Amino acid sequence: MITKAQIRRMIWDKLEREGIAAFPRPCHGRIPNFVGNREATMRLLELEEFQRARCIFCAPDHALRAARDLVLAQGKVLAAATPHMKSFVELRGRVNTSIRGLIKHGRPLRTPVDLIVQGSVAVDLKGNRLGKGKGYGDREIAYLKERGLARPDVKVVTIVHDAQIVDDLSALVTEEDVPVDYILTPTRCISTSRSTGEKMD
Repeated sequence: MITKAQIRRMIWDKLEREGIAAFPRPCHGRIPNFVGNREATMRLLELEEFQRARCIFCAPDHALRAARDLVLAQGKVLAAATPHMKSFVELRGRVNTSIRGLIKHGRPLRTPVDLIVQGSVAVDLKGNRLGKGKGYGDREIAYLKERGLARPDVKVVTIVHDAQIVDDLSALVTEEDVPVDYILTPTRCISTSRSTGEKMD
């Protein structure tokens, strides 16, 4: 049976080979940034959960920089973790959302999180996702829930290129792997089977 590591390698290789990967490159070992990231990110505006949310958590990966910027541009509170989960912070206003900006402008997270945005290396239409293999994404979500900073049923969104959507990953996921409710790509906004099973084009 194919392993998680093999799927990650396949996706990273494909994104580099087909010119889909964007800065920083090479994308291997990372949550990959990709051509069309901005278009995919703007699909957050289509989600009712995003529109209603006061505070949105976005992982610190470079691929989610546009999402972090959009959260603040919409007048919402941005929640984030600094690298290696050294701290969980919140930011307000139009500030720099790079790693350096999160550290400089972030204040201890106090505001409850209404929506979570995570990056992925690969994801299937059932909502099963693979991160870069360090487990930070799942641990960030667990941290928020365990401390009452996010509801147990908080919705999770991932932003990827269409080329990162793969066949069923169910056989590879473990209890600790948190599935996603929405997949946003440059061409589609998809509700996974974890949510409603309905696709929105």
